[in-house]
Amino acid sequence: MKMLAVSTSAKLPSAAILLDDRSIALSEDKSGRPHSVSLMHLVDDLLNDNGVEPSEIDIFAVDVGPGSFTGVRIGVSIVNAMAYALSKPVIAVPSLCALRHLSDSKEQVVAMLDARNGNGYAAAFQGESCILEPCACVQSEIIENYCKDAELVGDCCGRHDQSNAKLVILEALAMLQKNDDDVKVRSAVPLYLRPSQAERMKKTDN
Repeated sequence: MKMLAVSTSAKLPSAAILLDDRSIALSEDKSGRPHSVSLMHLVDDLLNDNGVEPSEIDIFAVDVGPGSFTGVRIGVSIVNAMAYALSKPVIAVPSLCALRHLSDSKEQVVAMLDARNGNGYAAAFQGESCILEPCACVQSEIIENYCKDAELVGDCCGRHDQSNAKLVILEALAMLQKNDDDVKVRSAVPLYLRPSQAERMKKTDN
């Protein structure tokens, strides 16, 4: 099975290919260019560098957020378009569920992404169980209430950007192992947990 995964919920977009059910080739764009400019070049280069034709991809996986509104929208739109053109299924992966694979802990893990001004997106996991569903949050409150006995992963609290497509592949594989046909969809839908900046500004103006 060959899987192409895209992650655009954080500052740096990334793409990865699962080549033979074991090895994963990863490519990240660190140029600082907008996702709308960099993502397709990133995907094209990744495919070419690994000698993979788009038609060889069996299944797509995409990070649906929460995270950057524009980034998530671009990543989901591009993956949906490619999957539709090739008549291939899509796995929609929540960014926070993917982030938990940064930890080797079998105990409690808190995944959190920075949403600026002390805000964030967070989820907590106990082993394979989600004990706090992905939510918009105040970072300090999550740390106080959930992180005393848990490992914290993500790009919050001064940490660097750690969300990438390799983690999306790992979570997509975990979802597939559950043998749930509902995991594969025709198109992914962004996961937004708070209004966009434009929506907030419009509400303020009114």
